[in-house]
Amino acid sequence: MSTSSTPTPSGSTAAADANTAIREFVAGRRVWTPADLAELARLRRAWMSATQGSVTRAA
Repeated sequence: MSTSSTPTPSGSTAAADANTAIREFVAGRRVWTPADLAELARLRRAWMSATQGSVTRAA
């Protein structure tokens, strides 16, 4: 049996971590290269994935 010493983050923790990563990545940026935009898209996908379970659909 394998045990992990690193706990898996909860959805809200993962979303907060992804949000922080996005904020740090865009802070002070004035020029966006194609590679920068690709990284931003990757970070946004991670954030959307982390928040997907916490969104409640309106009736």
